[in-house]
Amino acid sequence: MRKASLLTILLLAQIGLAQGAASAPQSEPPTIHVGAQFVLLDALVENKKSRAPLDALSAKDFELSEDGVLQTISYFSHDQLPLSVVLLFDMTETVHAALAPLAQAALQVLGHLKPEDEVAVMTFSSRADLMQGFTNNRKLAAEGVRTATWMADVEGTFLDEDMVEAVEQVMKAKEGNRRVLVWLTDGTANEENAFTRSTIGQHAPAQLHSQREAMMRLLQSDAVVSVLIDRTAETYRAIAGSGSGGTRLGDIDEYARATGGPVLSASTKEVPEDLALLIDQIRARYTLGYKPSAAGSQGKFCRLSLRLSPEFLSKHPEVRKQDLIVMTRSGYYR
Repeated sequence: MRKASLLTILLLAQIGLAQGAASAPQSEPPTIHVGAQFVLLDALVENKKSRAPLDALSAKDFELSEDGVLQTISYFSHDQLPLSVVLLFDMTETVHAALAPLAQAALQVLGHLKPEDEVAVMTFSSRADLMQGFTNNRKLAAEGVRTATWMADVEGTFLDEDMVEAVEQVMKAKEGNRRVLVWLTDGTANEENAFTRSTIGQHAPAQLHSQREAMMRLLQSDAVVSVLIDRTAETYRAIAGSGSGGTRLGDIDEYARATGGPVLSASTKEVPEDLALLIDQIRARYTLGYKPSAAGSQGKFCRLSLRLSPEFLSKHPEVRKQDLIVMTRSGYYR
């Protein structure tokens, strides 16, 4: 979770001012006096079955608490802040057959992003590599995606290390943008031990980060992990024959749940449509900001809870009948 700088707060203040008083004459940017901490989080409200977002909400329709204490939402927007998207392509052997359709889908999605959105491209296996840094130039981004298609690897997936390196890249996003990590993968990962280091991790960094370290770094950022999973025949063979390599499922899902990000599964034929849906879900997220009402010690993990307010549900009984879910991050580190 990001502690917003004064520059970010000023930016958010100007956006909020434009929302509430679009017809007011332009003047000097307002000055807002804030403390050292201002917390921003993204949230998605959607129907579990149809995956349709609830996209006409306002700040008063939410109830936010930190460690059980209700908080006052002082910033609220919907699809107003630009996106900083890192596209991460799985280079491991089990995904080789799906790489071309994944890349083609990514190229199509580039055309649906707003001009102010920026994109970076990375590949990952036993390590993560940068193909293209953040850019608004769609041609450069497309070249990065195409380069990723021929970077296939025979190494394993050391996901915790990959996550740390992905977070390091997404933290280079423009100040004030919404940070998103989009993982294009079959959802498998390998255990990081002496055997895998010597067989499928020879190009991994000398010192690997643990899952705890990776999760902490992710939650110290404000990045949302979103995942498109396309499993190949090789994926299922690897899982069935898993031995000392420890091929397993679910690791990337855990990171996504911690940030409240969507996870979609697709067949190869459906990849373009599902990736477009994933980006739409990212775009449909609300951004909320608040200043914690209670002081806390540095490094403390603060647990967040976000739900639709009782007042909103009482006024809209039709909404209560829907099978809705509010997706946001589980918490942040001060």
